[in-house]
Order: sequence, then C-alpha cells, then structure tokens
Amino acid sequence: MTKLKPFIILLTVLILFGFLWTGKQLLDNGMNTDSQFHPPKRPQFGSIININDKKKAFFDYLTPFVEEANKQILLDRQVLEELSQDPSKIDPDSHFIENLSEEYDLAIPKDGITSEWLNELLKRVNIIPTQLVLAQSAMESSWGTSRFALEGNGFFGQWCFTKGCGIPPHDLDPEHYHEVQSFPTVYAAVKAYFDNINTNDAYAELRTIRAKLQANHEKITADALAHGLLNYSQIGHQYIQQVLELIKTNQQFMPETTT
Repeated sequence: MTKLKPFIILLTVLILFGFLWTGKQLLDNGMNTDSQFHPPKRPQFGSIININDKKKAFFDYLTPFVEEANKQILLDRQVLEELSQDPSKIDPDSHFIENLSEEYDLAIPKDGITSEWLNELLKRVNIIPTQLVLAQSAMESSWGTSRFALEGNGFFGQWCFTKGCGIPPHDLDPEHYHEVQSFPTVYAAVKAYFDNINTNDAYAELRTIRAKLQANHEKITADALAHGLLNYSQIGHQYIQQVLELIKTNQQFMPETTT
C-alpha cells in the first residue's frame, strides 16, 4: 500500500492540473461555459501575399466571433421582450435584470422597473450587423496586421486613458495621453466593441436608427447603422464614407451571415 501512495499523489496532482487548465482555457477564451463556440485559429495575415486571399481569410476568421456575440445578445433580447409585456411582474433584483443593467450601463430605477426604462434597455440590447463589425475591424486593424492587433488583440482601435491599459501609439501626444486598449482574447475585443457601441452616448444616434428599423419591422443593415458612427473617428463623416465604401467593395469576400 505504501508503494502506491506516490502514484496516487501524482495522479491526483495531474487531475487537479487538468481541471485548472480547463478552467483557464474557458477564462482565456472569454466565453460563457454554456456556449458551444470554439474560437478559430488566427491566420498569419501578414504572410498572405494575395490581397483577395487576405481579405477572405480576415473576414472568415472574425465572422464567428461576431456571430457568437450577436447570438448571445439575441438570447437576452428575446427574454427581455417577453418580460416587457408586463413590467409590473419583473423582479428588479433578479440576476438577469441586474446583469443587463450592469452590462448595458443603465441603472435600475429606484422606484422599480418602468416601461421607459425597458424601452431604453431594448434600444441597447440589440445586434450589430456582422458586415459593419467586419468593415470597422478591417479598417481599425489594417486587416489584422497592425501592431495593436498583433500584440494586444486590438482589432477595433478602442482607446483607453490609463497607463498600462493598452499599447501606446508611436506618435503619442503627451497633452492628450491615450493607449489603444489591449485584450486577452479576440472575443474579449469583440465584446468590448459591442459594449461600446451599445452603451456609449457617442453612439446614441446609431441605436436610435436601429430602434426605428426594428419598430418598422425593417432589416437592421450595416449601411443604415454606419451613419451613426460619426463620433467613432476624428475624421467624422469621412470615416462613415470609408466604412460604407469598404462594405460595398468587399461584399464578395464576406461570408454568408445571420446578422
């Protein structure tokens, strides 16, 4: 029996290590443990010589992340729409409501859930067309080859303002300090982009456009929502035109999507 003890101890350590590694992988992927999503392997975009092949590889790689984010949003939206049929029965202390309130940066009213609050939340809990996300990502990451994308999964050029929060630009302005935010995974970057668009006051116009399309039972399109991106870049309307042009000229490289 004593001779078996070292073996048993070793086996226990290996099993424990396996559980810890599995948990780490789930956290690194930034995914819900209930999700069946498996992140694809990132191509070496800089090594792809043919520009059309590079575009297709880029879109094929990013699309599953975007589709997964939209899928999770639609699941939450479906539940929220059902609850909104009778706001008086909604428990403001439920984990579902509290989580949405926190994720979408909309404080729960002290006097309880109201129709006005639900309507504002529904404006935020909604999809972003895959083509729009792909176009912005291609522009902001130079088709996945930028230093920010390679070193910090920064596919959307999102700024942060605390030293160490990301990667400083080479042409840093000391009077207006910022870094390009880094993320542990590509999915985390996609989620942060969705959170930014769906909560930031700078994109309230985009959310209004989307809500009007939804109310009129019209398709939520990339072209329509692009007009709500005026504040995404310092070049304003020129940025919107660049996004629209990229979508128009790269349709053939974008895969079929559900959103």
